[in-house]
Amino acid sequence: MDVWEAIKKRRSIRKFKPDLIPDKKIRLLIESARLAPSGTNTQPWRFIVVKDEKTKKKLQEAAHNQAYIKRAPVIIICCADLSAFNEFSVRVDELIESGALSARTRETFIPFLKNGMKTVTRKDLITAATINVSIAVEHIVLRAVELGLGTCWVRWYDDNKVKEILEIPEFVEVMALLPLGIPDEDPDPRPRLSLDKLVYGEKYGESYIQKRN
Repeated sequence: MDVWEAIKKRRSIRKFKPDLIPDKKIRLLIESARLAPSGTNTQPWRFIVVKDEKTKKKLQEAAHNQAYIKRAPVIIICCADLSAFNEFSVRVDELIESGALSARTRETFIPFLKNGMKTVTRKDLITAATINVSIAVEHIVLRAVELGLGTCWVRWYDDNKVKEILEIPEFVEVMALLPLGIPDEDPDPRPRLSLDKLVYGEKYGESYIQKRN
């Protein structure tokens, strides 16, 4: 299955067969996330794989009793380690050494980062982390389709309760829960907006589609 097929086939799955998911497949999913791109190669994503029935029950309760969460054989909790951003200057230096950035970056960008990080708020870090981790999570979602698995992004949960259940440290934020299993449903695709309502040419509001024609 190529990427385009996986994109077209992907659905938000909420009904799962009871079959256990082999660790080998779970590792393939996490490996797909590990290879995702991130700003300045910070790689802030962290993952917790949960199979224990009692823990899944607690997570279901923390997620406002969405029953399908517990019924999934596996839940992958997708997190962001905010301390990863402390290594910004190190990551930039690595990119310079690899040739991805010019040596001049060391004189301009690194001092900027060191000074700028002093005024960066936790909210700023969470915003940056959300973008980066979301890319990695979607890698998992699409690889799951290729492996015959299904999942669903879950963002409606009590953040503090999830952290308490999983003993997540203060500098780590929960980004999403991913119930995972073999699909026991094949839902129709949800309606999507047409390209002419999404894409503009040169300026916002000007049709890109007509310009192409």
